Amino acid sequence: MHININKLRRDIIAFAAMTLLAVAGVAATAAAQKARFHLQEATIAEVHQEFRTKRLTATQLVNLYLKRIEAYNGRCVTGDVDPATGLQLGSIRPIENAGQVNALITLNLRGKRSKTDKSDNDPKMPDALETAQSLDDHLRRTGKFVGPLHGIPLAVKDQFDTFDMRSTSGAAAPYANDRPPRDAEVIARLRQAGAIILAKANLGEYASGVRSTDGGTTCNPYDTTRSPGSSSGGPGAAVAANLVMCAIGEETGASVRNPAFNSGLVGVVATNTLVSRAGLIPASLTDDRPGVLCRNVRDAALVLSQITGYDPRDPVTAASVGHKPAEPYERAAAPKSLKGYRIGVVREFMQPLTKADEEIVRVANLAIAELAKTGAEIVDPGPGGQLFKNAIAELVPSLYTPILASTFRDALAGTSVNNKAVDWHGNPQALPPDATLRIIVDAEPNAPGQLQFALNSYLRERGDKNIKTIDDLLEKSTFYDHPPIEGSTNPAKVRLQDAVTRTERLRKKSDNSPLVRRTRITNLDITDLHAKRTMIQMLVNKVMADHKLDALVYPTKTLPAPLLGAPEEPQTIKSVSETVTVMIDGVEYQRNVERVLDTRNRRAWRLSPFGGLPAVAVPAGFMREVYDRKAVTNPDGSVRVGDYDGPKPVDLPMTIDFLGRQLSEATLLKIAAAYENVTRHRRPPKSFPPLPGEP
Repeated sequence: MHININKLRRDIIAFAAMTLLAVAGVAATAAAQKARFHLQEATIAEVHQEFRTKRLTATQLVNLYLKRIEAYNGRCVTGDVDPATGLQLGSIRPIENAGQVNALITLNLRGKRSKTDKSDNDPKMPDALETAQSLDDHLRRTGKFVGPLHGIPLAVKDQFDTFDMRSTSGAAAPYANDRPPRDAEVIARLRQAGAIILAKANLGEYASGVRSTDGGTTCNPYDTTRSPGSSSGGPGAAVAANLVMCAIGEETGASVRNPAFNSGLVGVVATNTLVSRAGLIPASLTDDRPGVLCRNVRDAALVLSQITGYDPRDPVTAASVGHKPAEPYERAAAPKSLKGYRIGVVREFMQPLTKADEEIVRVANLAIAELAKTGAEIVDPGPGGQLFKNAIAELVPSLYTPILASTFRDALAGTSVNNKAVDWHGNPQALPPDATLRIIVDAEPNAPGQLQFALNSYLRERGDKNIKTIDDLLEKSTFYDHPPIEGSTNPAKVRLQDAVTRTERLRKKSDNSPLVRRTRITNLDITDLHAKRTMIQMLVNKVMADHKLDALVYPTKTLPAPLLGAPEEPQTIKSVSETVTVMIDGVEYQRNVERVLDTRNRRAWRLSPFGGLPAVAVPAGFMREVYDRKAVTNPDGSVRVGDYDGPKPVDLPMTIDFLGRQLSEATLLKIAAAYENVTRHRRPPKSFPPLPGEP
């Protein structure tokens, strides 16, 4: 049999070529499948790539998120509903595995945006879908994005004014016009960058807690019986459950990083002079800071780039002029080696003070070990160590003497504050054992009149015909209420009352009869706030300089997300009960005072807000177990803390904070991105999966 060698060669070559093409085709198909766009956990870069290749439009993206909102944004607690208002105004009970989060309270859709404008037909107020269509038309016509956030759906905390949507900080307050006359500066800048404001997010009313009268209670997407984190719980839960891409929150004490911790997100708060507070319904005169919540570091950095800079409406931001980095923050957020960087561990915030702290401290230790994989050098004083001890001895006695005269007055026996300050100055061994960073940072500063002044100033600028002062809010609003719950945030009405009235609970010395004395707060004094801020900034600067550090790291907090409607782990670790005598019209009365000697913060350490310092919270792993507190109901209906209930198996996320000097945002974002890249701890909550047909 004759074999044609040349033909055989040609056949072999052809077969090989076909095989290679087939393999290449399979590989290409696999790569395409791997690269296929998924809405869940989508990044801004991925969405923009879909826009560029015309596989997705902004209108389609908004509709995809609206479907998820419809599916997952229902009530997640039970409680009596007031027939007149449709609101839950009394005690609530969380629903286990609710499959709902109640994160968003106002949608940017015509007919759903206002309770005072039923027609909602102003063509100058395009809704989210109309805005998306306009952005799609622009891209189709020009081939260009209108800005870095082109077509990106965001939620914003209801604390921020939006000229086209109801803005009440979660309050059921009868504004003549529930739409403010103009956007908050942050919102205006986001719109200019091409963002779509899809919804207003629920919050703890007036930026405290996780419940609002108008919006109800928000639940944690990882366990709907637990808190999403006060007070930007709505923004955090919305991002974690993939109802929006990112959200804007606000932090006065812990309200961006706490939701980031509870929902496994990236939370960024900038230096207090970097982002405008104009158009923000205030919670403080000095400490309020807009912040960003996203599912990854680069997206958070990109959003931050759009909202920073000087605003004449907020004079504090003048200090940022000339101090922004030359490149946008998202450039810094590229995952690179941290070789040559030094990061200090704040062990003062990692003490297992009770059973409730132990699991988070364990995971935080693992996270710090992982941090070394970035190439950074970890400066760690070790368990029980105090990175700040020498700096406290050097600076606190002269910079913040009020804490010596109040908290540590036992050490003053037989001498004066001045003399004792000299003894302690620069001498760490002479400091009282309780003079740790925890009590020095988290002791509440005294600032009478600040919330009253801040809210009245905001309301005057808003210019509403019906709600003009904080007294109008108290007199005319509807408020939820419930019996006191130990450790839980006070209801909003109590918070507003405390802003205008000082309440003293006294007992007559002669016969022990009770007296409740209420006096109007008429003064404004924020001296203590500024003194504390200066002290914290100098402490951080000295520690970082002495140890040649680029950043500090610590767990955002050491307590897990608490159960909704239940008592919370006590913050006070050590205290002394004292009796103070006061004279009223020549009669002696006494009141009990608790002098706190050691504390923790159950919501987040406040080194960042009290110091006005930048911080980035980054997902750092998951807890395996928690200890909750049993609820004990008193005869009057109030609820107090009982014994530990646990350990309970859980799968709850947590974060670590990277904190630095003023205006060190770029450095912190670089460190956070590097850590995120080597760990990838973020994962979506299982109870909020992709919907049928969702890409």
